[in-house]
Amino acid sequence: MADFKNMAKEILNCIGGVDNIKEMSHCMTRLRLNLKDDAKVKKNELEKIEGVMRVVVIGGQYQVVLGGIVDEVFAEASTLVGDTVDVNKEMIQENLDADVPKKGKFIENLIALLSGIVSPIIPAMLAAGFITALAKLAVLAGVSETNTTIQILSVAGDVLYGFFPIFIGWSAAKYFKANISITLMVVGLLVYPNFSAIFANATSVNFLGIPVTNVYYGSSILPAICSAYLISKCEFILRKILPNALRSIFVPFLSALIVIPLLIVVIGPIGVWGGELFANLFRSTYELSPVLAGAIIGGIWQILIIFGMHIAILGLVSAPNIAMYGRDMIIMTHAPSLICQITAGLAVALKAKDKKIKKNALTLSLTSFFSGNVIEPVMYGINLKYKKPFIAVCIGGAIGGAITGAAGAGTVAAVALSIYTFPVYLGAGFGGLMLGCVVGGLITFVLTYLMGIDEKENA
Repeated sequence: MADFKNMAKEILNCIGGVDNIKEMSHCMTRLRLNLKDDAKVKKNELEKIEGVMRVVVIGGQYQVVLGGIVDEVFAEASTLVGDTVDVNKEMIQENLDADVPKKGKFIENLIALLSGIVSPIIPAMLAAGFITALAKLAVLAGVSETNTTIQILSVAGDVLYGFFPIFIGWSAAKYFKANISITLMVVGLLVYPNFSAIFANATSVNFLGIPVTNVYYGSSILPAICSAYLISKCEFILRKILPNALRSIFVPFLSALIVIPLLIVVIGPIGVWGGELFANLFRSTYELSPVLAGAIIGGIWQILIIFGMHIAILGLVSAPNIAMYGRDMIIMTHAPSLICQITAGLAVALKAKDKKIKKNALTLSLTSFFSGNVIEPVMYGINLKYKKPFIAVCIGGAIGGAITGAAGAGTVAAVALSIYTFPVYLGAGFGGLMLGCVVGGLITFVLTYLMGIDEKENA
């Protein structure tokens, strides 16, 4: 049994000790650390600790990839740091330091921001996906779609996407440290039926004489993020200029009063158009050639995971597609690449001569498969570590993605394809998706086996 307490001690020592930590949190596979002084980090020694798969630095945050043992290590680390460090015990809470954007490049910080806001919603996306999968499995087993239990489960699986801006608003409010209830009230206006009814019942809509554009907000995330940010700034300024006796009433009132017109007149429409512009880059490629789009997405998806970009794309493209069209046929073309990670690990297990490598490769491959294709363990523990298997994964993922795109496959929930979630991928193109997984997985396996690995590398 692993000594998680000792592992936590070693990790803390390698990042400069408890005094060098500003914030500590964790997601499903990573221990996340915001530090005071990066110069104190011994990254090479940190990656040599048994159980540490890899160390990734995103937006100034050190992410120690631990796989399935992250909960245990985080618990021990939390005990060791005590009250001296800001410890966020909520899983997948990536609220980075306020000064992180000063350290890195604009694109990197934007990705970190979007990922930090979308990540806390992933548990809800998983829950919605599994509930939808359960309903579809029941229908496959012979239960009628008109059964009210099935209908309730189906609606429960859809509710996240019907109110997606509100979920984003909640997470963004926590990220920017804005008042959560005020943010939800303001963002809730965007999806409130009576707000939409104003446009249906009037020839033109204006606010104090300023025209208000009729825009569909149900699948957008940028207006909610911008609203939370503005509310946090309004609250900060108002607290400075208002007397203490007036703050409890007028800070929330004025914050909402200022942001609401800005939201419906300027921020909302621009945010929707900005999100659609980004999403259209993917849609246009898919419309030009589903095969090309599938090959590109399938080929680069695992690289995007390394940099945390996949979460931002799920929030900006996949979830809005499901909310607007009921199905995502674009981003889901990455699905075969998940299988490729596992088959690459199995090929290493078969080819390697070193017993420890064989055991690790087999264990991590099976762990990733049975955990619902949470592929970080085998990706960081084997494939990326020895490089050649990861190259094979990208090639197999591109081929599998191309086949999936050609088949017109899709998903009704933004969850990874796995043995537990496959029902949400049923429908048009499902056979092509399975073919893409098989072909991509086999090509990855063969390429990995033929290329082999340098067993002395990273030994």
